[in-house]
Amino acid sequence: MCFVCFFKTNGQEDYPILKEIVTDKANLFTNNELLQLQQKLTTYESETTHQIVVLTINDLGNDTVENYAYRVFNKNKLGQKEADNGLLILIAKNNRKFRIEVGDGLTPIITDAFASRIIRNIMTPEFKDGDFYKGVDSGTSEVIKLIDDPKYRDEFTNLIEEDGKIPLWGKILLMLCIGLFVSIFVGVGGMLFIKGYKQLINLYIGLITGKVSVLMFPLLLIQTVIMMAFSLPFLLMPLALFIGVFLQFVLGYDIEVIGKSIIDSGYINLTNVIILIVSAFIISPIIISFLTRSKKRYQPIKLSLAKSNKSYMSKHFSSGGVSSGSSSYSSSSSSSSFSGGGGSSSGGGASGSW
Repeated sequence: MCFVCFFKTNGQEDYPILKEIVTDKANLFTNNELLQLQQKLTTYESETTHQIVVLTINDLGNDTVENYAYRVFNKNKLGQKEADNGLLILIAKNNRKFRIEVGDGLTPIITDAFASRIIRNIMTPEFKDGDFYKGVDSGTSEVIKLIDDPKYRDEFTNLIEEDGKIPLWGKILLMLCIGLFVSIFVGVGGMLFIKGYKQLINLYIGLITGKVSVLMFPLLLIQTVIMMAFSLPFLLMPLALFIGVFLQFVLGYDIEVIGKSIIDSGYINLTNVIILIVSAFIISPIIISFLTRSKKRYQPIKLSLAKSNKSYMSKHFSSGGVSSGSSSYSSSSSSSSFSGGGGSSSGGGASGSW
């Protein structure tokens, strides 16, 4: 079985070595169309050194269009060696799939969003009509304009941003759905956290009044902290999601920029995290336990090494209460002289189908 798998993997695809800037193995273009594309792209390469290469094939076999394009691109080293300024348009006829694979040097210009919009708005409609030449010709012209004209890139960016805008009714519906989702999880997480924090206060009260032994205290403390830690994802993650969506889609802020600013500010570091944990789980509960002990009725401070008060333990730290927290945790993916110039791609680009 291992031999068969190894044999199939090695012989699965023999990625072609390209000898022409437009290689039409699937016969999608007429002779005249093929010559026009070759002349257009060869002239552009001679003027700018950017290599825009077109390859059509009949079938991908067992491969994906992304992997096939990536392998062909790097096997032929499209683009110049140090500039990595190559771009491959791969079309798989029988699979009805195609891809724009972008060299590393062009990815800041032909971003994944740009490539996706060219595929979706320019090439796919023509491919659906069976006009592969017009789709490739229009697509390559759009790529050339994006590379050569910074002002056109700005206009293209504005078009993408306008396409990505969510209407007001969509924002309201989105916030309502997320708000419902958040309220459920925050409610569950909040109840678990409050229950755990009350248990933590009672634990400290029991310790300083001698009702919880010093030997029993660490075990109960660990169980209580686990309960509270289990509740935090239910409480914090939905809130973070709600705040992030609100800032991104309603107010229009860039979440990545905000997150980077918070990280760069230096407030989130190990020392501050330790201070926060100590304050929340040690200092604050101790202060509250002292105040609560004095408010209800005065109880002298004393410690018990090994003996705990059974009634106090059964009331505040029943096995059912602790185990319920843990059980919830357990229940709860043109020219024959053409050749690549030594460029490479890291997988940037976009894929489409028709």
